Formats: sequence, structure tokens, C-alpha cells
Amino acid sequence: MVLGALLMPRVLVISYKKKLFDIPDDRKVHTAPIPRLGGVTFFPITIISFLSALAICYKLFGYFPGDEYMGLTFLFYAFFIGLTSLYLIGCADDLIGVGYKSKFLVQLVVASLFPFSGLYINNLGGLFGIYELPFWLGSILTVILVVYITNAINLIDGIDGLASGLSLIALVFLASLFYAYGGTLHVIFIGAVVGVLYVFFFYNVFGRAERRQKLFMGDTGSLTLGYTISFLLLFFLKTSASLDPWDNGLSVVAMSSLIIPLFDVARVVLTRARDKRNLFLPDKNHIHHKLLRTGLKATAVMVTLLGIALFFIIYNVVLVRLVGLTLVFLIDIATWTLLNVVINYFILRHEHRTGKIWHIAYNDEHKK
Repeated sequence: MVLGALLMPRVLVISYKKKLFDIPDDRKVHTAPIPRLGGVTFFPITIISFLSALAICYKLFGYFPGDEYMGLTFLFYAFFIGLTSLYLIGCADDLIGVGYKSKFLVQLVVASLFPFSGLYINNLGGLFGIYELPFWLGSILTVILVVYITNAINLIDGIDGLASGLSLIALVFLASLFYAYGGTLHVIFIGAVVGVLYVFFFYNVFGRAERRQKLFMGDTGSLTLGYTISFLLLFFLKTSASLDPWDNGLSVVAMSSLIIPLFDVARVVLTRARDKRNLFLPDKNHIHHKLLRTGLKATAVMVTLLGIALFFIIYNVVLVRLVGLTLVFLIDIATWTLLNVVINYFILRHEHRTGKIWHIAYNDEHKK
């Protein structure tokens, strides 16, 4: 937090001097140019804080947290290699722009580092009757999940505080799970991420553009944040299976912290596929865009979605002790579908009341 408070004002100064802004357009909510380099602070501050904490632990207690887990150091090496790669491609994208194909290729490569280092989905815990998975299938699912989560965090970053707020909720929840099962090293690492993310959340939500205090995280922040969360989630899913007899429930409970970005991306992609549109081109059909069309202000949308995220966590913690894993998953899908039906109803009511017709963004340039 201290490092974030020191560095983010400097990022603002550099952004305004070099005119490194996120320019508003028809798809974006903001109406003034906003610096988009807040995310460049996430990776260096996290690493400095994390390694400093480990050094302090070693000096005070004579050992590094996590030594009891064989192969843990190697997993973190692979993770840091991937994180550095995404950080660099994110910086390039925020500064000069990078095509989505190049970013997607880098994501596939860094996601493949996890199975290579031994971290992959080896058990579905009975979801649809499936338990243990062979290495090749678990590796493919792992790469898909990492790319999915990374892009989900990136795509949900559409209004102030949403991506950072949802990530904070997911990280704090994962930290509580790791703490309950003795994952000290991961708790320390999550603490470093949460510290800098909390400071960014303050600048992003409460900073005022006219006072040159507002920041966006950009692709640098969202890509590294999504990759970090996917690493923590994968590690918890794999290790929890050998630690607790109700681990089948733990897997869906851990995933529930990401239901909003994961389900929203699935819905948007399916809608684009149905309409025969490019799956990678942006539009205004994400859940935060839909809530804005109901007449809610951006801040109210952010608070609403953070509240829904907390609801799904509590909802699944209760459900998983009452019904099976597969049924919980299906109930979550049904609840999400019902939520979107309700939102669509309020969109129609608002449009009829105001006489204003909204169109999902796909102008001529997008079609080209």
C-alpha cells in the first residue's frame, strides 16, 4: 500500500506529460481522456513487497514460508516467468497497441507453463460424474481456464472499480481459503497484490479526472491480475483435494468468487457466435453495459455487481453443503440466467419510460 501510494502519483505525472491516455469512444463509459498506466505498478510493487516479506520471515524465523511444499518454488518460478511476459505485452499494448492475436498467443504460451511445472487440473471432483483426469486432458483444461480467466478480468474492466473490486473480493476470499489450509506463502503473496490493488481502487473510483487524480489499470494491470488469480485458483484446486474430505465442494466454492466475469464472458461470446459476429471485437453487451442501460449510474452498477459477487460466494458456500457439485453448478447457471432476464426486463422498462432506444454497439467500423 505504501509503495502504491508513492508510485501511482508519479505514474499520473508521467501520463499527463507524455499524453498517455485512454481516449473515450462510443463503447466506453468515460467522457474525458484518462491515464491508462495504473497497472504498470502492480507487478513491480507485488514482487518487491512479496520478496521483502519473505526476507523478513527468513530473518525472524529462519525459514521461508512454503518450504514444506515440495516443488512450490519451481511453481512460483514458472508463474513469475509467465507474469513477466504478460506484463511486457501489456505495457506494449497500453503504450503503442498490440493486436489481439499476438496477445492471445502470448497468453497460450504462458498458460502452458503451469502444466509444464506440474500445476494442472487433475480432478474435477465429480462434476458431471468426472473425477481423475489424464495429464494431457488436464493440461488442455488448465490452459483453457487460465486464458479464460485472464481475458475475463480484462473484458470486465469496463467501469470504474469493477475489475479491481471483483479481483479484490476474489483475492481476499482465496486468501481466507489458503489461510484455513496453511498456505502461508500464498497468503503473503496475496497480501502484496491486495495492497497495491487497494490503492489503485481508491484512485480509480474516487480520483477526479479534472484534478488529474483518476487512473485506469489498462491491459498491463488486467492481464497480470487475471493471470495471478488463475495461478492461485489452480494451486488451491489441486492442493485442496488432498487436504479435506469435502474438497469437491471447495472447488466450486473457490470458483464462485469469479462467477460474474466468467459467466459474463461466456454469455457475451455465445451471443456474438449466435449473431455471427467476430468473437474478439468489443461491444456493449457486457453485464455492466446492460445495467447502465437500466438507468443506473456507473458507481451504482459497480456496487451492485460487487454485491452480486459476494452473494454468489455465500450462496455457494451454503449450497455446496446441501447438494452435489454438479447440481450447484447448474443452479449457478440458472441463477445467472434469471438475473439476466430480470436485467433485460428493467432495460425494457427504462427504455419505454424514457423513450430512449439503445443499440448494442456494432457500428460500421466494428463490422469492417
